[in-house]
Amino acid sequence: MIPMQLQKDYYQILGIPKEADAESLKRAYRRLAKKFHPDHRPEDAWAQEQFMEIQEAYEVLRDPRKRMRYDHAFFEGDGGRERQTRGSRGSVSEDEASRAADFTADVFEHLKRKMESRGKRGVDLRYHLTLTLEDAALGVSKVIQIPKTKICTSCEGRGWITPGNTPVCGLCRGEGEIVVSGGTRRSVQPCPGCGGKGLVEKTPCGRCKGKGTLVHRLRRRITVPQGVDNGTRLKVRGEGEQGEKGGEQGDLYVVIQIEDHAFFTRQNLDLSCEIPIRFTQAALGAQIRVPTLKGERDLTIPPGTQSGTIFRLEGCGLPGLHGSRVGDQSVRVVVEVPRKISNKERQILEAWERLHQR
Repeated sequence: MIPMQLQKDYYQILGIPKEADAESLKRAYRRLAKKFHPDHRPEDAWAQEQFMEIQEAYEVLRDPRKRMRYDHAFFEGDGGRERQTRGSRGSVSEDEASRAADFTADVFEHLKRKMESRGKRGVDLRYHLTLTLEDAALGVSKVIQIPKTKICTSCEGRGWITPGNTPVCGLCRGEGEIVVSGGTRRSVQPCPGCGGKGLVEKTPCGRCKGKGTLVHRLRRRITVPQGVDNGTRLKVRGEGEQGEKGGEQGDLYVVIQIEDHAFFTRQNLDLSCEIPIRFTQAALGAQIRVPTLKGERDLTIPPGTQSGTIFRLEGCGLPGLHGSRVGDQSVRVVVEVPRKISNKERQILEAWERLHQR
């Protein structure tokens, strides 16, 4: 608030008279800001303090409303006395009403700056991890490489480079003007090194292409629990991007994608497959071995089994997350007709056919 800054003469800080117009104010600010900019004097603490005071003074005097309040409070005798509003006794003065409004505005401004100064949380990262059906069923530990960003060391995160890594012109030292002496006469001319800008052109950093950051890959081991499905998201806290201004780090979300299996078809926690059997096994019955995710299991084929009959193996499917139920495996048997047969097989089948024609 203005009353807390009465010890500072903003006009003296900027080197301008009280009657200076907006254009004179801007010229004075630009000249001093270039002179004391931290990029120009990175190790000079006094220059940095001066730069902050220059900014503070300019922010107040550039705003007509703030400047009027500052002048009213700083210069005694310039309308500084309270003026009571004419009217009924006990009414609020104009100055009190103005101070109350200013106090409210300052409170909101303080809260706004406090929110802006709070650390910004880092960005969450997403990583797609492809697994086999066996890995999804049994669980697996995988080492992944997480793409993260880091500050480019070539430009120190600026994204640009200039001679001396500062945008301040070395010829005019940020003034934008140089003094040229010719005999007994001296003249001020725009600086030829920066074209009167006080700043030199910035060249994009060749290493980070002007972004200020580089992508690097960080190795992390991820434990995938059994029973994950397509689209399952595993959250790894604190493995996202770095926060800004001390903000907390983002999280990493590992999105699971499961490859199609050559033998099994999945539906939620259940699996299904097809097993070919011979005509004699279907007619006479048989004991066959059926592949499952945990090894082979015996399956009894009753005599007279028809092609397309489905058998269920309980508990041979996929386990659910967090120890929930286990699915089943459906086995569909298909009677396989041989494409080629030997003479002896033909004789047996023809005898079989004659037997059924009687």
